[in-house]
Amino acid sequence: MLEDFKADIGRYRRYGYTGSTVRLVLDHQGLWALLCYRVGRHFHLHPLPFGPRQLFKVFYWFWWKGVQSTTGVFIEPERKIGPGFHIGHFGDIILGFEEIGADCNVAQGVTLGYGYKDGVWGLPRLGDRVWIASGGKVIGPVFLANGTVVGANAVVNKDTDENAVVAGVPARVLSHKGSAGYIG
Repeated sequence: MLEDFKADIGRYRRYGYTGSTVRLVLDHQGLWALLCYRVGRHFHLHPLPFGPRQLFKVFYWFWWKGVQSTTGVFIEPERKIGPGFHIGHFGDIILGFEEIGADCNVAQGVTLGYGYKDGVWGLPRLGDRVWIASGGKVIGPVFLANGTVVGANAVVNKDTDENAVVAGVPARVLSHKGSAGYIG
């Protein structure tokens, strides 16, 4: 949990955010949401004994809802996010997903959501170094391969190849230049 959160903070520092770690966490609502997620994920994987677990669940639910209300970021602690996750701008971010890889970025207005594809209902999965621009939507059991870039307001409903740059509604591949220029 702490190593992953340190990696998250490291991603913010690579984008030029300076100052103490406490100041960094206090200044960036994306880190509020990630701290809440990382703590919830830890206790989801390592449950407490029954009595303390019930007490923690009540405390955590209020904390989770408070963070969700103040930041506009929804992340379920049951899902897995790799280290170095970066929320570029907070607000209107719904992250319903199966798994998110390492060093991924999302901006405001991003939705990873439940949907239907090829006769199956499910949630998206993201590889490593995936960058999703403002308003990007990834719907259904879709896999975004390593290095994928999703353009602003794109709607992705199909799997991508590695280093694909996709945009449009529905999203289409524009190039295979990947996220190297976007991921810090």
